Amino acid sequence: MSEIILELDGIKKCFDETDVLKGISLSIEKGEFITFLGASGCGKTTTLRIIAGLEQPDEGHVRLNGRDVTDLEPNKRNVNTVFQNYALFPHMDVYSNVAYGLKLKKVEKREIARRVEEMLELVQLSGYEKRMPSELSGGQRQRVAIARAVINNPQVLLLDEPLGALDLQLRRQMQVELKRIQKSLGITFIYITHDQEEALNMSDRIVVMREGRFQQIGTPNQVYYHPRTSYVARFVGTANIITGRLEEIREGIAWIAVEGKGEICALAEEGQLPWLTPGQEVHVAVRGENMTLHREPGKGLRLPVIEKSFAGGMLRISLDGGELGELISSRQGIDSSFGPGDLVTVSWEPDQGVFVDLEEADERIQ
Repeated sequence: MSEIILELDGIKKCFDETDVLKGISLSIEKGEFITFLGASGCGKTTTLRIIAGLEQPDEGHVRLNGRDVTDLEPNKRNVNTVFQNYALFPHMDVYSNVAYGLKLKKVEKREIARRVEEMLELVQLSGYEKRMPSELSGGQRQRVAIARAVINNPQVLLLDEPLGALDLQLRRQMQVELKRIQKSLGITFIYITHDQEEALNMSDRIVVMREGRFQQIGTPNQVYYHPRTSYVARFVGTANIITGRLEEIREGIAWIAVEGKGEICALAEEGQLPWLTPGQEVHVAVRGENMTLHREPGKGLRLPVIEKSFAGGMLRISLDGGELGELISSRQGIDSSFGPGDLVTVSWEPDQGVFVDLEEADERIQ
């Protein structure tokens, strides 16, 4: 049976008459790796600081392991934080940095030595005890910061964009390391990032934030393959949003007419049927990698190719959707037989089209 370790209940926060958090609520389970994902200014770092006790909410409560800690000082909560800038003591070696928290608690020296050795082995830095922070790489400094944060056995570890200062290759290596460390320790990790790749790779659940609200909460698969709003669809991965009029629903498949362009399909899930009625305007999200292009006319959208480009191992084919805007089809490889000016039919499988709401503040997603 799951055990709730942290609860946010109706948290509101205002800075200079600007509502930064607008009544967010969330329950986090023990041992969960949960990521707050959103653009700068969405409120994710403020949420982290409220959990840590570095900010006080204007309304609402923070409960840690069932205890209300809303008004407790940071050092009275069994929560530690790892920051992007590592915050290591430059005049202390690795051993002293990692041991610092235990020394403050006046733990016996032999026990400190045992725990430091255990932590350095966990973060794969055994033998680095005498190194100074200036002698370490960025990834090594980050691992020292993590070891220092977890040596006190916090109930929750907060990580504020800890990989932001690392290059792309090292960030990807550290994503694997962080997940390994989290599973080894069984500690609840709450991770803050604007990087969708980090969120998808490491998280048990992702909380997508926008303008102080939660847009969607779910597993990486749920957030990526079943976005609830156009914002989530576009922010997590890249999705095309297509507007049309619902014609009919047959055997769980919705058929939508797109004026002057053709007909598209989407899966009509049971929970959506009460609000799906023929004739209404609907919005469908489809990932670029799920779009199939054909030269021959058929069911789908008939659109001209604008251009094709190669980036990150993916070939992107841009299509002129007229009032729909530019649509992007993507696939593995470096070339395609389609080129600018070609007229193509764009289609996809019904379960690859997802209804989304353009009204991002819709209470149905809360």
